[in-house]
Amino acid sequence: MNVIQNNPFRILGIISNASAKEINQSETFILRYLDIGKSANLKFDITPPLIKLKRTSKIVQDAKNRIHDDFNKLTHAIFWFVNGNMIDKIALEKLSSEKKIEQALDSFKKGSRNFIISKNSFTSIINFSTLEIVSYASHKDEKRLMNAIKYKYQIINDKILFKEFEKLITSTSNKINHKSYIDRYVENTSDLLKELFPKKDQNKLLLDIFSEDESILKEIEGRIVSSLEEVINTNITLFNSFFEIHSKNSDAQIIRSKSTILNRARKLIKDTKSDLIKLKKILGKDNFQYTNLANKIYSFVNGAVIMCYNREVNKSNLDSAPYIELLEDLSKEMSNLELPIKQTIIKNLSVIRNDESSLCCQFCNSGTQADYILKVEMHKMTGWNQYSYFKDGGVQVSCCLKCLSLRTILKIITFLLAPLTWPFLIFIIMFIRQYKNSWFSWLYRVLYRNLFGLSVKNHPKIKEYINQGYKIGMP
Repeated sequence: MNVIQNNPFRILGIISNASAKEINQSETFILRYLDIGKSANLKFDITPPLIKLKRTSKIVQDAKNRIHDDFNKLTHAIFWFVNGNMIDKIALEKLSSEKKIEQALDSFKKGSRNFIISKNSFTSIINFSTLEIVSYASHKDEKRLMNAIKYKYQIINDKILFKEFEKLITSTSNKINHKSYIDRYVENTSDLLKELFPKKDQNKLLLDIFSEDESILKEIEGRIVSSLEEVINTNITLFNSFFEIHSKNSDAQIIRSKSTILNRARKLIKDTKSDLIKLKKILGKDNFQYTNLANKIYSFVNGAVIMCYNREVNKSNLDSAPYIELLEDLSKEMSNLELPIKQTIIKNLSVIRNDESSLCCQFCNSGTQADYILKVEMHKMTGWNQYSYFKDGGVQVSCCLKCLSLRTILKIITFLLAPLTWPFLIFIIMFIRQYKNSWFSWLYRVLYRNLFGLSVKNHPKIKEYINQGYKIGMP
């Protein structure tokens, strides 16, 4: 809490709107005591609740110099106490002489007039908010602390009250650049939050405090974006170094290091996922800064997979499962994104799958020859009331006779279950040819999706189309 603990006004033991004469008198008073090896008893030292200061001649003289410039003086004043009216005077007396913090808070609160900022209330609000920050070590109420910072900002953000505040502290007005002062306040607030909440996301805290100011929000978001990009690029650089080292190894060494390389690729995804999500939330999924970083990450992961796979592809005991699993995870991550690497990854996934078991049934994975074709209806929405689909009955999937028989039965059951709601069997027979166009067709679609669909959705080819945005059944 350096902005308050080592505030120059506190070091000098004075209020923010002390006169030049009072400042000089206080400096002289402190230095005289220091000359004889003693500490001066200062009215506005506010110890406790603040931690006791060890003053030296240099510290005292530096404190005076820090408030010589009007801009700096006003910067420190907002984080200290000011005497602006009779209520402030009484409350400051309770605080400085009697150390009655709660009574002082109550008095400042009354002077704050429901925290509606005005010429009559702003000094009490400043004092109340300063004491709330000072007392945080005791009350540990984060909401109270955040509100205190907001109260101060509301005052200095109001240009009329800012002039009043400037005049009260510096005896002049219209000399301090308002924008520069706001920027300094945000910086000091950021430093304060870092001290109090070192393990929390500082930018998120700042966004909560300054949520109503668009210009500050943009600046904070800009800082967040830069910070996120820096962390992501660091992870990419580390992986790139790792990748370059392993890519220079022999085929045998790469095959032996397969698990290490693929696990490191997974770690790259894991280490950057949270930051990518934050970046997408701020910039949008189509923003180049976001898509460029996402594309780099997924390209490196794809490169790691292909490097290992190409070295191992001719082995008789090739295990493609780790490659397929990792590329499937990548496809899911990119399902709602349009990235240059996306189609390459989808193609690689398809090739590896086909290489692995193009002749075997991938429903039962029993190694049985896939000599039969099953058709699965699928569609993908491409716009409002528009969709693409697979003609000629659907996606063709190879399978064994046993799996074909089971799923054909489910298809028939699906087809027959929906019409059972029709009141008369004769009606079914007469209109069976128009069945799919009837108002009962929604039931057929539901049954197809949830009965037949469940039996085919885990097939690698179907999963691939699902990852591309297709859904089982027709709209």
